[in-house]
This record gives sequence, C-alpha cells and structure tokens, in this order.
Amino acid sequence: MHLTLFIPDLLPPAGIEAVYNDNGPAPVLRRMFSRSERLPFAAIDAEVWLCQAFEVEPREDWPVAALTAAVDGMAVESDWWLRADPIHLQMQRNSTRLMAAPALTLTEEEAAAYTAMLNAHFSADGITITAAHPVRWYIRQSEDTAVTAPTLSGAAGRPQRGTQLSGSQSSHWHRVLTEVQMLLHEHPLNEAREARGLPAVNSLLLWGAGRKPAVPGRHFSHVWSDDVLATALAVQSAAECAAAPANAASLFAHQPAAGSRHLVTLDRVHHAARYGGPDAWIKAVAALDELWFAPLWAALDGQRLKELVIVAGGAERCLRCTLRPADKLKFWRQAMTWKALAGDSA
Repeated sequence: MHLTLFIPDLLPPAGIEAVYNDNGPAPVLRRMFSRSERLPFAAIDAEVWLCQAFEVEPREDWPVAALTAAVDGMAVESDWWLRADPIHLQMQRNSTRLMAAPALTLTEEEAAAYTAMLNAHFSADGITITAAHPVRWYIRQSEDTAVTAPTLSGAAGRPQRGTQLSGSQSSHWHRVLTEVQMLLHEHPLNEAREARGLPAVNSLLLWGAGRKPAVPGRHFSHVWSDDVLATALAVQSAAECAAAPANAASLFAHQPAAGSRHLVTLDRVHHAARYGGPDAWIKAVAALDELWFAPLWAALDGQRLKELVIVAGGAERCLRCTLRPADKLKFWRQAMTWKALAGDSA
C-alpha cells in the first residue's frame, strides 16, 4: 500500500522551546524525518490542504460549507452555503483567542436553543441558521454572497482573526455578527454553561462560503479520518472512507489491497497544540510515535508498505516527507532534533 499521513500542527508550535535543549520526544519520527526526502512549503490551513489534495478549486472562498453540509445530511445541489459555527471569543491581555470545537462540547439541545433564538431575531432578514451538528451550523442563501474568511483550523486556538471578513458584502455580515454577539451576551444558556465551567457561546465563525464544487481529484482509494471535510471529499471522489484508526496496527488489520492508496488524517496533535499548550503537544507527539510512527517504520519493507508520505503542518511552515524502503538504509543520517525541524529548509 501507499500511505499518506496528514497531521496538522505536527511541527513545533510557539512556546515549545523546552524540547530544543535535547533531542526531545518522538525519536522514531525524528529518524524518519532525517532519512526522508523532505520538501518544505509555506504554512497552509488544514482545509485548504485537503481541498487542494482533491483538486477542489476556490471561487470567492474555499467552498467547505457545501461539502460538509452534504455529509451532515443536507441537500446541497443548489444554493449558496456558509458555515456559521458557534465559537467562544476569550479575552486575553493583548488579544482575543478563538475557541471552537472540540473545546466547546455543545449538546444538540443547546445548539437547537441557540439557533432558535437567533433565527427568531433574523427572520426578517431572510437569514436562517441550521444546526445540522452541535458544532457545525449553516446559513443557506439562494444567491451567491461575496465574502471570504479565515478557515476554522486557521482561526481556532489562535489570536482572533476569525471575524475578519473580506469581499464586497463583508460589511453586511459584520453587521450580522455584531447583532449575534449582542444577542448571545447575556443568554441564559451561556450563564448556565459558565456556571458549569464551560465556555460561553458568544459569537459565530462565518467561513467556507460557496456552492457545491466539483471534486475531480482521485488520488486516494481509501480515506481514514475523523475530519468531516476529509470525509466529504472522500465521498465526492468515490473513495472508501471510515473513521481514523486508533493506531497503525488497526489500519493494517483491514488488510489493505496491494497498490491501494490511503490517506489518514490525525488531529490529536492539532487539538493539543491549539488548546492544551506545549506539554499537551509533547505528549500527543510522543503518543503518535508509539502508536503510528514506530509500527509504520517497521512496516516500511516494500511488502506491507511501499511508500509513506508524512505531511507535517506547522504555524510557520510545513514539510512533506516521503519515505521508501531504501531510505531505511541511510544509517549515516542521525535523527533530527526538533530545533532543526523547526527551522528545516532542506
């Protein structure tokens, strides 16, 4: 089999300097990096990489909303779609941090109550918000609306830029967001959530605008992911899809056919980097080393695994690392340090 691992935030985030004093965690992964054919490229949001991997073209924006709405059971063959996901804007000393799923832990009942209140207010404006999933809300319009916004992965867990809309109709949607924030400010549900130690829903993230796009890319026969966009792209490209396996052993237990091409997306490190801090990131990378990289290194023998591609995301840069069985024989290449990886340019 040929395997591509897509792992957002696998490269060290800011504040991780503690691992630079020595070789740090994940020795097998660092060995794999050192012996691979490495191609650095500019930092890219996870949704953009996935769209490009399946040859989806942007228009005003990357049309994520229509793709994921289809997976969430909505009819998307016509109309224009916009994600309107619930978020928490957390005030900090010099900035505002944006928190989204999975940090919100919203229930279906809460999502229904929030959207019912918002829909009652915006009914005169012809705006209806549908909570197809507790943390994936949608706005559907009959006509295209020119608006562009940062993606969810680009905004989540970082200083606020998620409400920085652009486009000819951005002023309209900024007004909508201002009204949304006022309505949510003292909502009883938010008071109840805060009493339980949960973040309030105090705004929406508007993003992923567009109509349902063509998905011409046919580069993967199987997609394994817990990411709804990856699942949507798999469905549209006629690839088999399933949830991300817990580890590499579970993937091989499915006995992949010879020559099959698999994409696995893993989001554990991404969530740790955005919401857990440096210690959580270190633990998540160490766990991946044990559960994925060590068994994949052993399986890179030309029989079980013919080619392994690791796409490692990062805040400042990304790396595409390609490994084949012959690369295991490059004994003269010592395992890279995380400091070297953070500034790798070769």
